[in-house]
Amino acid sequence: MADIKDLPKVEASLKQAIEKPSELKHVEVEEKIVLPSADDLKAEKTHENLQKGIEGFTPDKLKAVKTKEPATGAELMKTELATGATITAVAGFDKGELKKAQTIEKNVLPDQGAIKAEKEHEQFKTGIEGFEKAKLKETATVEKNTLPTSETIAQEKTA
Repeated sequence: MADIKDLPKVEASLKQAIEKPSELKHVEVEEKIVLPSADDLKAEKTHENLQKGIEGFTPDKLKAVKTKEPATGAELMKTELATGATITAVAGFDKGELKKAQTIEKNVLPDQGAIKAEKEHEQFKTGIEGFEKAKLKETATVEKNTLPTSETIAQEKTA
């Protein structure tokens, strides 16, 4: 350790200013820890997933697309002339040359047989869907293996 003699010297006025008691205002200390909200976390996670998707992108998954090139002046002029001709043809159309047509509205409703068949089918489906297996009784299966009689065996031997 260094001796007091080796320490740097401080001017007397500075030393008095440092040692003089200071009068500070009392302040209440509040510790604030700001955590991100759920929305912030969700946005950050979405951004991270987006970045991972971009990093993992492979161009071989792209489909070929044919782009439409802008029309040249001549092609644009042809299109304008065709459009103008169509507009003049429509403007000069005579409605009197059209034939009178009678429209008949048909509202085909199913007949009684079709309604009855559909209703029976719906009831059938409801019966299947609402079937309860608990109502079934347990049964014992008896396998019968009838052996041929001696007459049948004799006929088969002779045949």
